[in-house]
Amino acid sequence: MARVRLLLACVIAGTAGAAWAEVVPWLYDGEVAVASQSDADRRRGAAIALAEVLARITGFREVPFSPVVDAAIRNPDQFYVRYGFARHDIEPAEDGAAGFQTHLEIPFERSTLLDLLRRSGLPVWSADRPTTLVWVVLQRDSAREVASAATFDAAAREVVSTMHREARRRGIVLTFPLMDLEDRGLLTTDLWGRFWTAIGRASSRFPADIVLLGRLTEDAVGRWMSHWELQSPNGENELAASFVHRGASAGATAGEAVHRLADALAQRFAVRGGDLDVIALTVRGARTARAYAALLAHLRSREYIDRVDVRAIDPDALHLKLQSRSGRDQLVELLLMGGYLSASRTTSPTAPPGLELNWMGAR
Repeated sequence: MARVRLLLACVIAGTAGAAWAEVVPWLYDGEVAVASQSDADRRRGAAIALAEVLARITGFREVPFSPVVDAAIRNPDQFYVRYGFARHDIEPAEDGAAGFQTHLEIPFERSTLLDLLRRSGLPVWSADRPTTLVWVVLQRDSAREVASAATFDAAAREVVSTMHREARRRGIVLTFPLMDLEDRGLLTTDLWGRFWTAIGRASSRFPADIVLLGRLTEDAVGRWMSHWELQSPNGENELAASFVHRGASAGATAGEAVHRLADALAQRFAVRGGDLDVIALTVRGARTARAYAALLAHLRSREYIDRVDVRAIDPDALHLKLQSRSGRDQLVELLLMGGYLSASRTTSPTAPPGLELNWMGAR
């Protein structure tokens, strides 16, 4: 049985002010294999693609039933204005003949999907998403292999490809070690022994907010047991999450780990449907008209903010009124992701209702 333990205060240690969280550019892009380019296959494919994109931006593995969402999936054409088809190479057939699979590609309209989710009362998980560095060690008999993009081990390659595929499905960003000379300074025994000081040193060269450590062991009948731990890169904070599960293959266990990771992140960062709250925000550091415009454009592009109004402009500060369904503490955490805004002393939980942040500008 899987065991999951989440500590809300440190799913991502030090997220406030983290500079590496990034906007996922393909969050609203749907892609699905179709039998042909006919209108009937396009409509069926668009419905499947819409359901997957809605799951991605709500944080659910599957979108829960809702009359509003069900009607949207039955009529997906209203949520996109263009589409295209692409041919992807697939493994050759047994006779050696090359093959391909037709894929339907649809960039869904962001604003219409967000309006749909607000009407349905479902959560909205912003495109600002933390990056995760993945260390995975596979053990078979007495041999151990660290998974990376450059590995020659078939099971390790399966782990990497499966985790990337499921991460794409859930809308999260993973990176794997290069396993170059510098990475090889981290011993396999350090990873297997969970020596987080050494893991943290090796992880510091990567732009990641989270470290996911996996240890996979193949048993005598070819099944895999996996143990996973989630921590901050420096490894100094209390364990944020841990889970254990079995799978029929190394890839199956790794794919489930991606879903557990995404579930934990969505639980923390997705904004649940609720009443709009009005929060006063003062931002300092935007001292030119261009900086003011960039700040307002940044705030208005965040999915968790419904509306931004300017209350007043001072030479050193812009006074704003935000409307959001997120709570105050969650709003601060979300605003600080990506490094565009930084905290000031008034952003503590005991501060007055108004927030004060500093504009750092686009990276």
